[in-house]
Amino acid sequence: MADEFVWEPSEYHETESNLAQFIDEYDYDGADDLIPETEADLARFWGAAAEDTGVVWREDYDAVVDTSDGVEFADWYTGGRLNAVETILDQWVERTPDRAVYVWEDENGREATVTYADLAARTNRLANAMRDHGVERGDVVGVTFPMHPDGFAACLAALRIGAAFTMVFPGYGADAMGLRLDDAGAELVVAADGYVRGGETVDLLAKLDDAVAGAESVTDIVVRDHVGLDTPVSDATTHDWAGFVDGYGTDAETAVMDSGDPSFLAYSSGTTGAPKGTIHTHASLLVMGNKEVRYHFNLDEGDTLAWVTDFGWIIVPVWMLAGAPALGATTLLLEGAPDHPSGDRVWRAIEEHEVTAFGISPSGARGLRQSNETPSEDYDLSSLRAIGSTGEPWDEDGWQWFFEEVGGGEVPVINASGGTELAGAILVPTPLTPLKPATLAGPAPGVAANIYDENGEPANEGYLVIEQPIPGMTNSLTAGDERYLDEYWREFEGVWNQNDWAERDADGCWYITGRADDTMNVAGRRVTAPEIEEVIAGHPAVEEASVVPVPHDVKGEVPVAFVTRLDGGDGGGGGEGGESDDELAESVRERVATDLGAPYRPAAVHVVPALPRTQTGKIPRGVIEAVYRGQPAGNVSTLSDAHALEEFPQREK
Repeated sequence: MADEFVWEPSEYHETESNLAQFIDEYDYDGADDLIPETEADLARFWGAAAEDTGVVWREDYDAVVDTSDGVEFADWYTGGRLNAVETILDQWVERTPDRAVYVWEDENGREATVTYADLAARTNRLANAMRDHGVERGDVVGVTFPMHPDGFAACLAALRIGAAFTMVFPGYGADAMGLRLDDAGAELVVAADGYVRGGETVDLLAKLDDAVAGAESVTDIVVRDHVGLDTPVSDATTHDWAGFVDGYGTDAETAVMDSGDPSFLAYSSGTTGAPKGTIHTHASLLVMGNKEVRYHFNLDEGDTLAWVTDFGWIIVPVWMLAGAPALGATTLLLEGAPDHPSGDRVWRAIEEHEVTAFGISPSGARGLRQSNETPSEDYDLSSLRAIGSTGEPWDEDGWQWFFEEVGGGEVPVINASGGTELAGAILVPTPLTPLKPATLAGPAPGVAANIYDENGEPANEGYLVIEQPIPGMTNSLTAGDERYLDEYWREFEGVWNQNDWAERDADGCWYITGRADDTMNVAGRRVTAPEIEEVIAGHPAVEEASVVPVPHDVKGEVPVAFVTRLDGGDGGGGGEGGESDDELAESVRERVATDLGAPYRPAAVHVVPALPRTQTGKIPRGVIEAVYRGQPAGNVSTLSDAHALEEFPQREK
């Protein structure tokens, strides 16, 4: 962890940022006291946030939060009546109908601008057609799309008529896709026919054909002609989007919902077990999304957000369907691969569209860095007021590059850590937070976070927990209350724990070092896999590394590393650099022993051609560990490079 702060809030941030104005407007004592003040009175903060971010109510709520059924089942904004579409869309159709809500571009240079009025017309025609086709209040509509405005219109149409939606990542395998649709009980699915990524056309309908065979709930699919495919789906009735909405008007009745009625279901990635179906409400969708985009990314009406991600991940509904549109901002949708047809695609888009807030995962940033080491010298990125990241821990060098070469060393890195289950962040900086490289700063305003050791005592290293509920918490799972309580509440009674491992340094800066499962106990000494990986990644011949724990008769656990070479080696002999795989392995082991200490020297280092990844770019340590130990790897259909596992060795018995 770094010793020095490298960014301090400017006078602008301290006086003119949205959060600074909120502190002044709602009589908080100041930036230094905001976190403890909000922890002391969560209801005050979340009531003020709902008001300040412009949530539109049909009937005002009676109480901000009701925990009479226990903190595990907190009820937020009780008695309130609303529909999220009226905040996200309708208020801006009245105020700024011709402002762009989405600007879309694909890999081939095609672009389209969709105004708030345009989106309302698409949403309402589809809502009317859905209602006439039998979709009712309380149903769930499946939506699977590339990053295209019509995918968002489909979600809003479901909300308009009182149904919920579930976004399904189009890159999933058929089994993973079918499991989610069936678990959600989706009868109607709205889908693109296909999409282009990395120059290759993907037939989404062919995947849906296989998925629907395992999803008994699905009876109908509405297909948007996006890339000109016409693949039949055997076990469902297909409708052409244009024909489905033909004859329907652009005005639609809005279902008035209770604050706690479901708005969307979101599923965990499922790379370490059965995916969990989390349930989020109309109120939580708005308050979490609006609060995070407004106060952390400092987005205002008329600004532009761009985030490199894929349809189906939690950022998309919370920040890109709600958040930015609900604040009257524009969202740039970059469909396809961020580095195709060239590695400068993202930087050109930021310059062209004058993006205000930009985000990407640390892995994604490292990929773009390989194509352009100095983007701020080659493109005008001066429109940026905040840059962000989420999804995995940063390494210090990567964070420093992002800060200096993308943000010009002048804007904060809003590095967030939360979860699908929370529809938002636990730890995340604000524009009023001094920053060290790779830090998450600390708890977000309105989040009573802490770090516990194994005994449930506060500590500076251990489990990241939340001691009081927040609006974004799912208050059950589709699998039922018992699994929900087992997953999050029973490790430490009455305290939320989602199994993330955190550290806090002497200056009070917080860091996520990985999942608690990634923390290993080597002869009584704790170390996290990312700590070892960062040391290994500094080796001049190593491109990437993944470290997993392996049981040991004497030490309890020992680390084992899997590395790929920078010099093009294939894992079987030597690379172009002249060092054999065996020599590289020994060099890596000694580097870890020197930098971290001899106890953490990997028991083995295996040079492999490639590391598997999830579709969001994460390396699934749990899958790697299972393969190495000769155990079932589980569902690997969510991995983009599952074939890489075929080259992995197994541990000798």
